[in-house]
Amino acid sequence: MWTDRSEDGAGYGVGRVGRAVSLGTAVLMYCVMVGLQFAPDGWQTPSVVVAVPALVSMAFPPPMIVASAVLAIGTRWAFVPGEPGRVGAAIGTSAVIAIIAALGVYLVHRREQAAAHLVEINSVAEAAQRAILRPPPPVVGPFRTAAAYRAAAQYARVGGDLYAVADTAFGVRALIGDVRGKGLDAVATAAVILGSFHEAAQDHARLNDLADRMDTSLRRHLNDSEAFATAFLVEIAADGTAHGLSCGHPPPLILRGTVVAELPVSPRPPLGLSGLSGLSGLGEVDDPQPAAPAVRLHPGDTLLLYTDGLTEARAADGTFYPLLPRLTAHLESHPDGPGPAALLEWLHRDSRAFATGGADDDAALLALAWPPDRAHPRNLGYPGPAPL
Repeated sequence: MWTDRSEDGAGYGVGRVGRAVSLGTAVLMYCVMVGLQFAPDGWQTPSVVVAVPALVSMAFPPPMIVASAVLAIGTRWAFVPGEPGRVGAAIGTSAVIAIIAALGVYLVHRREQAAAHLVEINSVAEAAQRAILRPPPPVVGPFRTAAAYRAAAQYARVGGDLYAVADTAFGVRALIGDVRGKGLDAVATAAVILGSFHEAAQDHARLNDLADRMDTSLRRHLNDSEAFATAFLVEIAADGTAHGLSCGHPPPLILRGTVVAELPVSPRPPLGLSGLSGLSGLGEVDDPQPAAPAVRLHPGDTLLLYTDGLTEARAADGTFYPLLPRLTAHLESHPDGPGPAALLEWLHRDSRAFATGGADDDAALLALAWPPDRAHPRNLGYPGPAPL
């Protein structure tokens, strides 16, 4: 939640620092006003006390506003005996203080209603995200897993990026993807892709067949002929042999000690575009590209999958986030290797600190870490994946 609503229940969008500034300014103004009352003639400024409840109402609940108004009115009348003929002015000042306090109480009530409504909206959005983008199990096969999501919109909880992990008869399979576009249409498209993956991952022995099934499901769903989604599929056999298939998506990274390398991939068009021809550098589904060489993962390795929202975060000068150099430097400073959750938390924090120029896209991360002490993955009972 983006607001800081502490024990006093106030401060919609303000926070502790804002409340401290508001209260400090009100106290300072009150003390200056009282001090000037004892200065030589010509410095009497009792009407300034009307600002005290106005300042308090900016960051505090009704009881504090009423208390500050009572203090201000009482202070104003305390100076009346020393100001002959100023009773009318004191009445007018007291009326203004009461009006300001009443308006402050009303505005606080309205902003508290808005805060409660925002909490409800965020709760619904979070529930929707968990229903569509389910967190992966903490352990899948020999791997410890972690996932993280950062929406480009400040208060958003869902978007068009997606990830999934499945333990199948063909190995541990993982998916990460990025739907073209934003908003509810992108969320609906992501839901179709995820549903297709979870269903088809258990049925197809080849990653190409799995991608075909997902592509068919997506094209049945899409109404926009230009809509598509990039995706990356990876399959890891029981012995650690990993195959990657890129549907127009950046390849994942293998983290081994302090070394970071890309997983070799077999390319094909993005999901939703497989029926189109003339896709430069991608080829057609009916004319498959040569299979990329398999890579053997070992205990201690981590496979990091990500969407381009991470690498497209920009500094103020337009420089994109340099994922490989910064990740390598981080691993060198953590020789024992961070856990998957800690790694993703650091990546989001580091990219957010780097992106002074803004982050215009969602960013999803998925990590599969093979603990060094888990040298023998459980026997899944299959000979391994068929060649692509």
